Amino acid sequence: MKTRWNWLEGVVFASSCVLVALVLGYLAVDAWKTDSRPPDLAVTVGAPVRGEQVWRVPITVANHGDTAAEEVHVRVTLRGEAASREEAEFVLAFVPRHSKREGWVAFRKDPSPTGVEAHAVGYATP
Repeated sequence: MKTRWNWLEGVVFASSCVLVALVLGYLAVDAWKTDSRPPDLAVTVGAPVRGEQVWRVPITVANHGDTAAEEVHVRVTLRGEAASREEAEFVLAFVPRHSKREGWVAFRKDPSPTGVEAHAVGYATP
């Protein structure tokens, strides 16, 4: 005895097949077009936020490369006289390709956005 498909089953099956084909096509095209450039990290400093005892500064790390970066070490320096310089560091576990991640550092002195210097010190490739 042969059972007939319900029209709803047919629509769901057809749309599922189309979606799976589209996802596989997208992944194939993305893999074919993607270069293998190393991570290209750009670090930007945001506006300081006053806390109760410290100033917090948001730091954004953007990866413009075609491969991910792991264990990204970022060093942030508060410019000023050599005796009163403050430094802070943080580590981002993973920065995927063509994406951004944000971290925060804290300083005891009032940092102006132009008085803060930040750069990526190093990273590992997965």
